[in-house]
Amino acid sequence: MVECAVVGDGPAVLLLHGWPQTGYAWRHVVPLLADRYTVVVPDLPGFGASSRMTGGYDKRSVAEVVHRLMTSLGFGRYHVVGHDVGGQVAYPLAALHGDALLSLTFVEAGIPGLGDSLAAANPLTGGSWHFGFNMVPDLPEFLLAGRERGYLEFMFRRDSIGLYVTDAIDDVDLDVYARALAAPGAVRATMGYYRALLQDVEDNRAFCAAGPVTVSTLVVGARYGVGLGWLDTVEAAASDVSSCWVEDCGHYVPEERPAELAGILVERWES
Repeated sequence: MVECAVVGDGPAVLLLHGWPQTGYAWRHVVPLLADRYTVVVPDLPGFGASSRMTGGYDKRSVAEVVHRLMTSLGFGRYHVVGHDVGGQVAYPLAALHGDALLSLTFVEAGIPGLGDSLAAANPLTGGSWHFGFNMVPDLPEFLLAGRERGYLEFMFRRDSIGLYVTDAIDDVDLDVYARALAAPGAVRATMGYYRALLQDVEDNRAFCAAGPVTVSTLVVGARYGVGLGWLDTVEAAASDVSSCWVEDCGHYVPEERPAELAGILVERWES
């Protein structure tokens, strides 16, 4: 079961959150879109109030789940916006169901296995340590039990890929994310997105070899986040790619700069 909120009226928009968040990450963006779009905001499988499966966290499988969600809601065509891990889900969604997509947007996200993406998982080349930690079987579950909030506080406020606008995720928001991660099975389920990365690399390379995604594609980078460091991965996979910067912003764009992000999306969809 995928838990989701459906708000507004108009063309459908699917917002896919990143790790370690839930659909709550889009709380400031949704009201800015809902006056002209029907906004669908799920908790990705394994996150928040959605079911925690025993497996199937490779992004191809998750993409099929969210596409079935949109079909069940009666949306034959829709815009897709993916932040962080949500962008990793958005690519196989576009590769498998491109005819259903009105547009594709990556926000601080890229495609594992393409371009120079694997460097992001290697701290010796400037990548983040958390990829390796989250991929280790069983150890995160053991070490994070009862310490979920501390881990998230480090990720959001102290890590090198953390927020540039440090008050964008406050203590109340941290509590929301910590409760979600502390739920039974949640650490195992959400780490499953990282433990599936080797399968994702194989799948993504196969998708890319089969031909480019042709839907209009945008990459949104933040000046103090990943930026456009993963643009090359998207350019390798799609034929119609544009990009833009969000200034004075870190990795968590939907929470740091919701109005600017909403403006970028609306301008693109209505141009």
